[in-house]
Amino acid sequence: MDLPEVQDSAHLAAAVPLGDTESLQRLRERALDVTTRPAGSTALVDADVPPGRESGSGRELDDEPGA
Repeated sequence: MDLPEVQDSAHLAAAVPLGDTESLQRLRERALDVTTRPAGSTALVDADVPPGRESGSGRELDDEPGA
């Protein structure tokens, strides 16, 4: 979600391995209106990208060491 190509978009479509629950949960935390559906050994994910996200690691400045 930190890639400029994703941030410049309003919608995200991705295929995630079914067992990768950590990635699915992270997408649910960072995107809006997330829907998933099974497709063989993957989950197809459709989500709206929240507006106004800045590039970076996704962490707040307060989380930086020494800040």
